[in-house]
Amino acid sequence: MIKLGFDEDFDGYGSDSDYNIFGIRPDPEGDGSRLVPQHRINMVKKIKTIKIPSTVETLGFFCFDFIGDGKTINIPKKVKKYVIAQFTKIKWKKITVSSQNKKFKVKNGCLLSRDGTVVYGFVQKKKKMLIPETVKTIDTTDWHTQQAGKGDYNGCPTIVIPKSVNKIAKYAFSTDKPVAIKIAKGNKRYAVQYGSVYSKVSGRLVLGYINNGVLKVPEKVTRINNATAGMLGRDTRLKKIIIPAGVKEIHTLLKTTYYVDEFICVIRCQKPPKLLDSLYVMYIYKCTIYVPKNCKNSYMKEWKGKIDPALDVKYIEM
Repeated sequence: MIKLGFDEDFDGYGSDSDYNIFGIRPDPEGDGSRLVPQHRINMVKKIKTIKIPSTVETLGFFCFDFIGDGKTINIPKKVKKYVIAQFTKIKWKKITVSSQNKKFKVKNGCLLSRDGTVVYGFVQKKKKMLIPETVKTIDTTDWHTQQAGKGDYNGCPTIVIPKSVNKIAKYAFSTDKPVAIKIAKGNKRYAVQYGSVYSKVSGRLVLGYINNGVLKVPEKVTRINNATAGMLGRDTRLKKIIIPAGVKEIHTLLKTTYYVDEFICVIRCQKPPKLLDSLYVMYIYKCTIYVPKNCKNSYMKEWKGKIDPALDVKYIEM
């Protein structure tokens, strides 16, 4: 056996077959949240260990979706493709990688590159995830090796980023629930304030922490791009953002929020930041923007034509 999965399941794109290897899939008649068939789901719940034959070279894109957490599995030596997404979205009791696999290894519950310098996601649940000190890059996926899908960083309420990390991917990871990020002493590039991570070098907002619906941007941030920043608590409904005085540029500000009656934006910049993309949101129709005293007219002039006309915007001076 050199392939594991359905015949239509090996490219990861445009396939009608989204069954896992046990024949479980989202209900095609539903919204994707319900799995079928139930008798196979009950069967898989009883499985404790999955042993992938050492001869396997290729996995299907959906092989291990929907099987649930807490099982034991292995990654053979020749398996390199479609590993990141499906092996990190499941949190395993135990996962091993062949010492002869030239692409991946696992350490401290993290899926790493073989040389240990890149982390692609978490494969286990821990109260505190200590990313190994060999890691230099935190990544979501490696498109150069056709790893379709993003790595998953959920399952750990606290994540410790070591001083060795000097790159968090532009399309940084996000978590479903708010997560506490700690940066090890001596890290020269990243810092935390108000729970959010920012780059001390570029001023970029890297990971935005949503606390009770509020994102308070760190004081030293100069660039905000919610499309490329990760959100710590993306399933938390973002209702308000507080932007410090030093922000110069804003890209796609509100694309990470939806379904709120009114979005509140508090901006402390005397000079309006440049809106490099239109202020556009889905399922939000009303936005109140608070600006410094005597700045309302300059904001209205600078941002004219850059805000979605469907968005009911009101400017209020603080």
